[in-house]
Amino acid sequence: MISSEITEKVIEDILCIDKSILANVLSVKQGDLSPIARQKRLDQKRILDLLYLYQNELLLIELKAVAFYDDIIDQINDYHNELIKLQNQSRLIKTRINKIVLVPEAKAQDFQKCQLHDIRLVRFDLEEILTQYYANFKELSAFLRIQPGNWGVTRLYLLRNTIYFVKRGMGINEIAATENLSVKTIRNRLSVAQLLGIIEKGAQKFEFTRIGDRILEADKKNIDEGFCAEQFEIISDFVMENPFFSQITFSIMSVVDTVFILSKAEYPVPYKVFQDFFVRSLGKDRTWTKPRAQLTGTYHFANYAEELGFIQRVGKHVFLTPKGIKAILIFQLNRSIKLINSRN
Repeated sequence: MISSEITEKVIEDILCIDKSILANVLSVKQGDLSPIARQKRLDQKRILDLLYLYQNELLLIELKAVAFYDDIIDQINDYHNELIKLQNQSRLIKTRINKIVLVPEAKAQDFQKCQLHDIRLVRFDLEEILTQYYANFKELSAFLRIQPGNWGVTRLYLLRNTIYFVKRGMGINEIAATENLSVKTIRNRLSVAQLLGIIEKGAQKFEFTRIGDRILEADKKNIDEGFCAEQFEIISDFVMENPFFSQITFSIMSVVDTVFILSKAEYPVPYKVFQDFFVRSLGKDRTWTKPRAQLTGTYHFANYAEELGFIQRVGKHVFLTPKGIKAILIFQLNRSIKLINSRN
């Protein structure tokens, strides 16, 4: 069983990190809350939890992860007296000090007892605080909201001819007629090329990016119609270095991440296990509701990851390649940096 001290530390961390949650618990305006001290050691070697300035008053907050008990009253009153001493010594701003106790459970008579001591007793919902913290964190962390789409492009090599027709200045309808494909198929291919950073939409037409120019220069004019090894290398390097560039780059790296996570339990990773985990980890089980959609969506991104050399499928199993190991290390580093920056 987790101790109340650990739970208190978790909740205290959340209230300090996300001021909006503390403001919601206290029913005050977030913009008027300013932290003064946390875990402040007083003269009697006792430590108060939180001290905030709200408008022109101080909020002395004592947090408990257990149901209210009478000794809390004496405890917060002692803290209050110590703060009065600091005010008299001109070591703390001289203003009213409001005593507040936060607990997950309290009875009606507990509120009455606190009123007699001029203490505001507030109940909080532990699950609600934990849930709201993640929701706020997710909102700040853009990559957590990235979800893959399905553009109907089964393999990346299919982009080659289409982008070369773009290079010649041909429009979508002309490319579709030349390749004997539907306009929708050509639009989807160009969308994938955009999401891989190969082309971008200009004012009048598609234009090639720096990466796109490198891909064109690396063309070996090989007999088959797909990208050559050097071109795939350019794309894979871009995906590794820019995993959060788009839905597609993130989803390709998520394929590698999924295989890596599952490899800790079983290796090689069964493809069916990989598919189920990939769909759920990206939240697509709510949108790819039909088995066919899950099968197709996973298949496309697994194809991309394999073409770029991050994974290798043999039979009904998925393996990580040396490039895949390198990619996952870079991905985890970039993800950690993103998570840290989202909280600053």
